[in-house]
Amino acid sequence: MNTSPNFSEAALDLILGDRNEAYGNPREDFEGIALMWTGLINAKLHHEITAEDVARMMVALKLRRDSHRQKDDNLIDAHGYLHCLSWIQKGLRPRRGDES
Repeated sequence: MNTSPNFSEAALDLILGDRNEAYGNPREDFEGIALMWTGLINAKLHHEITAEDVARMMVALKLRRDSHRQKDDNLIDAHGYLHCLSWIQKGLRPRRGDES
């Protein structure tokens, strides 16, 4: 019997459910975050932050937190941000059971 959690499926439940209801399509949400981050650190940048950058940096944030204190929540969220990155890049909403 496999008792390890399926982080990818748990992440899909979040991004297709509560996260999507609260924040909407990740492309639009992350583009808004990118604009805010770009404005905050504009003097240090040579290029604007993109929605894809936001997804990657959020994965990095969750992995950094997990390196400090290991929690399933960090890994689930990291998987969720990776699913969001794929959604943004492909323009296709992920489906449960579809690991492509």
